[in-house]
Amino acid sequence: VMFAAQRHDTGQRCDMEAGMAKLFASEVAMQIALNAVRIHGGYGYSTEFDVERYFRDAPLMIVGEGTNEIQRTVIAEQLMARGLP
Repeated sequence: VMFAAQRHDTGQRCDMEAGMAKLFASEVAMQIALNAVRIHGGYGYSTEFDVERYFRDAPLMIVGEGTNEIQRTVIAEQLMARGLP
């Protein structure tokens, strides 16, 4: 995230770095939300606990600003354009 922000601040393209940050953050958020629901058991689905909202909102991060599949495509295209393996 910091590297993407640094590139953006200096006026450089940061499509790949921003895509990597978004991909990582959204996948980790979903995994953490799922684990939290598992830990809470049935209470994890109750609206009385914040865990339910996290579990409900986490998938939206995966879809927002382009799905993770699109982010992977953007990252791959940028790697190939930069000549990286």
